[in-house]
Amino acid sequence: MTVRRNQSWGAAARLPETAPIAGSNAELRQLVTHQRAGDVPPMPIGVIGGDLWHVVGAPSGGAARLRSEQARTAPIDLIEVTADGETHWACIGAVARNSWWHGPVIAAMNAEMLGRWRLAPAAHPNDGRVHVLSTGVGQSGLGVAQRVLARRRLRSGAHLPHPAIAVRRVESWEHRFDRPLGLWLDGERAGRCRELACTIRPDAALVVF
Repeated sequence: MTVRRNQSWGAAARLPETAPIAGSNAELRQLVTHQRAGDVPPMPIGVIGGDLWHVVGAPSGGAARLRSEQARTAPIDLIEVTADGETHWACIGAVARNSWWHGPVIAAMNAEMLGRWRLAPAAHPNDGRVHVLSTGVGQSGLGVAQRVLARRRLRSGAHLPHPAIAVRRVESWEHRFDRPLGLWLDGERAGRCRELACTIRPDAALVVF
């Protein structure tokens, strides 16, 4: 069940001894991808690094904490990303762009942070929605000066609201671009695509932090 306003998220529970641990975005996405493909059985994933770990407060203690009384277990949503017909998974977000300085930029987020940037301040990894921010897609894009200013404000989330940045909080979003854009999943380059669809899958994985 997705998190509700004013309710606590997750519950106290330790990571099973045989469960995997992810120390980065790439490791978490790889583990989730294997589980969704049926290559390994579904089980909780311990998180001791990466953006999701930062979102939950960057708790100290490493792997030892995950198997202690301080550990918490919570469900997270995943973004099912379909790029030119090929399915991928993202835990944090998908970004499509060719340049930060011109042309369309799209960020479909499942959590507020991506690296040092607070791209989607209102996003929660278990709210049942994908938060899609875009410029230059069906509306006028940010100018160069505006992009420089927005980039400076990304760390704090102060780039929003902005009339040239559309924000959607939806279950799914799709678009066909005029030309292929580069695609990044959880901060890792994943190729290029012309057709992109992002769909939230609620409660699709379980993490321990």
